Amino acid sequence: MTSWMHAETVTEAETLCGLALYPQQELRVLRNPESFSLTQRIGNLGPLTVGEVAFGADVRLECGELHDSYHVNIPMTGHIESEHRGVRVTADPEYATVYQPEMYTVLPYWSAQTRLLCVKFDRSVVDDALRDALGNTANAQIDFGHIMQIHSGGGRAWAQMAMMLYDQVSRPDSILHERLVGLPFIDSLVRGLLVVADHPHRGAVVKPVKPVRSRLVKTAVEIIEADAHLPLTVSAIAARSYGSVRALQEAFRRELETTPMAYMRDVRLRRAHRALVEADPSVATVASIAHDWGFTNLGRFAETHAARYGEPPVATLRRTLFPR
Repeated sequence: MTSWMHAETVTEAETLCGLALYPQQELRVLRNPESFSLTQRIGNLGPLTVGEVAFGADVRLECGELHDSYHVNIPMTGHIESEHRGVRVTADPEYATVYQPEMYTVLPYWSAQTRLLCVKFDRSVVDDALRDALGNTANAQIDFGHIMQIHSGGGRAWAQMAMMLYDQVSRPDSILHERLVGLPFIDSLVRGLLVVADHPHRGAVVKPVKPVRSRLVKTAVEIIEADAHLPLTVSAIAARSYGSVRALQEAFRRELETTPMAYMRDVRLRRAHRALVEADPSVATVASIAHDWGFTNLGRFAETHAARYGEPPVATLRRTLFPR
């Protein structure tokens, strides 16, 4: 079901936006404050929120961190500018913007002529869909590209699916409100996003056949996932997997397109990042956490962490001490 909301003041608009789409937001009118208004029509369907949003004046919107969801903004008219992960991009009816969790987001310019379709997924359904597609080898967070073209091809088809869902959610008699119909449609929309949007795993997602993982690789992956904190070597992993080093390396390259040690570094980086997020910054240090997860070169760890998560590890650690 959908709810229609209208606001005539900035305070009311901040409250409505915060309730439906963008938590921790701050709104500022840039031009023509006398014509300011907010109109939004928001619908929910399980783990998905979809809605149309329009302002009566040019505004700036600071959205804070989108902790628990992936967002896609599709301008049907007009355009918006956004800053996400340190990059500023423009979205219009030809290009949508994609935002990922745990990253600060600002919309410096939202034109009064813009009608925006917002699609918001609970992060768990997107992450789980990728893990399912790749055999549970995906990172905890998907590094989507900043923009997605929607003027042709698969991107256009995906945007049309989102618009159809929005139209159907607003109809009380729509069969999408039946779980048997609605949840598979949402799953198709999620998996479609993984197919058409840019991210590091897209090549593997669109492969026509998902390769069956061999017993050798499955055993090695289980060892790495369980003992990533230990000083493992490729020889030790091969021996515990009952295979030779050469056979293990060739199997990883063929089935996972990586090496055993590169896979282990990736696991350690994910674990170190999670430790930074959960640690008490008054007790833990970046160096101690990096050392716990096998990173002896602190500078290289900081560089790799920043490339993956969009911020240096010290910023991640201090997030609870100095909240944005």
